[in-house]
Amino acid sequence: MASLVVAGLMGCATDMWKTPDYFSEKYESLEPEIRRVALVTYLSPPEIEIVDLGFTRGQGAAGGAMAGATSALRSLGSCSGAYCGAVFLLLLPVFTVGGAIVGVVSGVDADMLAEAEANANHMLNSAYLQTELLERVKNYGHDNTELEFVRMSFADPKAMVDTPDYSALLEDSIDAVLEVELLRISLKYSLEMEAKVRFISAHTGTILSDSQFKFHSEHHKLDEWIENGAAPLTEAIQRGLRIIADDLVDENFLLFYPPEPKEIGPQKAAKTSKKIDDSSSVSVPHYVLSPIYPVLESCFFCGEFPFSRPHSTENRLGFVEVNSVQPILRWERFPRDYDLIDTEGRDHQITDVRYDLRVFDKAEMAKERKFLVPAQLVYGVRDITKAYHKIETGLNMCGEYFWTVRARFKLDGRVRVTEWAGDYRRVWQHPLHLRHRQQHYWWTPGRPILYSPEWFYYPFKTPCDSTSKKALESENSTPAVDDF
Repeated sequence: MASLVVAGLMGCATDMWKTPDYFSEKYESLEPEIRRVALVTYLSPPEIEIVDLGFTRGQGAAGGAMAGATSALRSLGSCSGAYCGAVFLLLLPVFTVGGAIVGVVSGVDADMLAEAEANANHMLNSAYLQTELLERVKNYGHDNTELEFVRMSFADPKAMVDTPDYSALLEDSIDAVLEVELLRISLKYSLEMEAKVRFISAHTGTILSDSQFKFHSEHHKLDEWIENGAAPLTEAIQRGLRIIADDLVDENFLLFYPPEPKEIGPQKAAKTSKKIDDSSSVSVPHYVLSPIYPVLESCFFCGEFPFSRPHSTENRLGFVEVNSVQPILRWERFPRDYDLIDTEGRDHQITDVRYDLRVFDKAEMAKERKFLVPAQLVYGVRDITKAYHKIETGLNMCGEYFWTVRARFKLDGRVRVTEWAGDYRRVWQHPLHLRHRQQHYWWTPGRPILYSPEWFYYPFKTPCDSTSKKALESENSTPAVDDF
């Protein structure tokens, strides 16, 4: 037993993550100034990891359909062994998104399966996923930065080498290049996607950043992934593309991390304490905005026998009930005192503060039914001017949701954003760590903990009966002053 504990601690210690040595402010120090960014990709399919999904065969109609598909593909010589049919399943959402509709139903004949496989391979060969990811980067960059993002009319794989040379693009007034390549898609219990991103100066050829971004979905069984024409799997792939695109733009151009209050010097220590709402039992990190309403409530025994209350993430936050299906969500104001000071004690100028808010519905984990995580975005609004917002579209009664907020502002004249708010209490839960999936082992070496930053967003629950809803609506009126 002692040896296991020591091994676990060693795994934890030797695999600790390191914060990337680049952030959004790095590109701003370059001369000449970066204004126009080219987007380049390989026009080639990502690697598809073949995994054994046979553990769900025979479970209901979907399991029988999968077994039938496996048999048909084997008869065509398309696959063999325990992994047969996995590729067909994983490629299904690709040609569904592309416009071809293929249903996985019992009794599908070999010709139909062969046609479906051909359609899927065609979509991959046309690099649909690569160009779709690039388009999402372009749109998100256009909407959230002051830079111009340009999709190149060509993509030369020879340029994406260890020592890149994009000097020819200077004739088109291109200052820098973002190479974005979707490397891998894997489906086990969860969908995983991985992309490689390099940010390169066209003037000097300097690689400003070089990293891999990963997406890790909620867990589902096979019959859940392929229900409704594989809609859950299709949605997860689209969500993964969106999240990777958002993350790589945020990290290279937008993210702002204030110094920890303890790091900015004793001369200003009195100004830098992070105010936490007294009614909350949870304190979130200094680099995100704290929730004021609803509060965060730890629920250590949720989901454990004999209790049955659902909880979110490893931190076990309970779903605190709000007072309406259109609640007013509130958070601390930005900037805080320590946001205005850099690590050397100099003052920042922060102006034009706005807030972005998102609300997500839930997904249940297949292996942990009381463990809930955010899934689809159901409500989003930008450019909020106050530190509160009333949900304008009514949510479902007795529904469990997640919400997050961030500040958008100008720092010394440059557009910046804070991290999307969440309960990132532990070192390995830092959003930078989770986005890049630097593995962290806890007690058992070789067993990585894989979460997504979205899983740590703030949970809440809407009222379950109309009587309590009406009685509480008067308490949910818009605040007269912005004092949050």
